[in-house]
Amino acid sequence: MPESLEKFLGQVATRGSWVGGGSVTALSAALAAALLEKLTLDPHAIRRLRRSRRACVRLIRQDAETFARAIRATRSRNGQVFRRALKAATAVQEQVFHHACAVQAASRQARRTVKPRFQSDLRCALKLATAARESAGILIHTNLAWLDEKAYVSTVRRKLRRAARH
Repeated sequence: MPESLEKFLGQVATRGSWVGGGSVTALSAALAAALLEKLTLDPHAIRRLRRSRRACVRLIRQDAETFARAIRATRSRNGQVFRRALKAATAVQEQVFHHACAVQAASRQARRTVKPRFQSDLRCALKLATAARESAGILIHTNLAWLDEKAYVSTVRRKLRRAARH
């Protein structure tokens, strides 16, 4: 595990690497879910957290791939290809945003059942989920600014508001 983590961090640190903010955001959500998974007693909540953790791990690689496609599309000077690629990259971060919101909600709910000596880990999980949510939101809004499609932008923003309420 440390070698693969070090390899990932090396990719993040390398100039020109497609592994960047979106992948780090997905990792933050996965870490929050994993930490909370170990603190939670409710079997249903544990299953939901495990699904979020696994989904976010998959989204780490998927973000780098979709972002790379979006960057390559800018070089092609084909606006339609670029918009499609940017929407795909945005959809990845929408998923991260939804998982981060779910982990935040689960963290708040777990406050009542997590023993006092583990509250610090619970607070760390909540902060990681919050950071993932805010980071995903920033990446999404940055992508939306590039798109001149009011209906699409409106739909994405509405989905984010709905996810944030839960």
